[in-house]
Amino acid sequence: MSYEQLRGSCACGRNQYLIEIPSDDIEAAQVLFDDNADHRRAHSSPLPAFLRVPIPWLRSTTYAFYPDETHSAIRRVFTPRYAPYTKRHFCGFCGAPLSYWSEESRDEAEWVYVSLGSLERDSIGWLSDVDILPPANARSLKEERSNGTKELAKKDEGGQIRGQPWFEEIIHGSDLGRLKRRRGGETSADGRTKVEWEAVEFNSEEPERAAEGSIGTGKRKITEMTESNDVVMKGGH
Repeated sequence: MSYEQLRGSCACGRNQYLIEIPSDDIEAAQVLFDDNADHRRAHSSPLPAFLRVPIPWLRSTTYAFYPDETHSAIRRVFTPRYAPYTKRHFCGFCGAPLSYWSEESRDEAEWVYVSLGSLERDSIGWLSDVDILPPANARSLKEERSNGTKELAKKDEGGQIRGQPWFEEIIHGSDLGRLKRRRGGETSADGRTKVEWEAVEFNSEEPERAAEGSIGTGKRKITEMTESNDVVMKGGH
């Protein structure tokens, strides 16, 4: 039997893990979203995402950067008093959330929920390639537990994929709603060097006024910058 290996880590790299997905049981892996308050606080995100897999598929290890770093100090576990049947694993140094486990029900205890954001980019790309990660198929962890599904994205009349309506309403007209993200990459002729780039553009102008051309784009040419724009950092006395 062949396996697809997905890899991930915390932000500092002390915690690393490997998920081996059998080629004949890919459907068992699921990407789930949950807007539960505990998950939102633990991830500092309005809509945390998880990769749900059977516990035997997951293997993890820790790497100490200094001699006095122990396994228990690197891989920390948090169990709240009001939910003694749950465990949250996170890095004790960078604080990145790694996984969530619950034995609230007997069936639930057989699964582990890996933080989707801790996966490497190639692994997330593979999830998308095999249709585990398409927006229209994403499910809510809360709804999954009650044997139901909750659509987190849908196509509008123009065929554009749209996400949670309530989330789009939150960012509409806000600073987040005026962010533009672009990605690209280049590979050298001999194929030995590959460069990837990502640009995030923020337009601080009001959309209506910017469209009328009454206000500039807010961008400045480098030749327009003068010494008066430099910020001098001074220490306290």
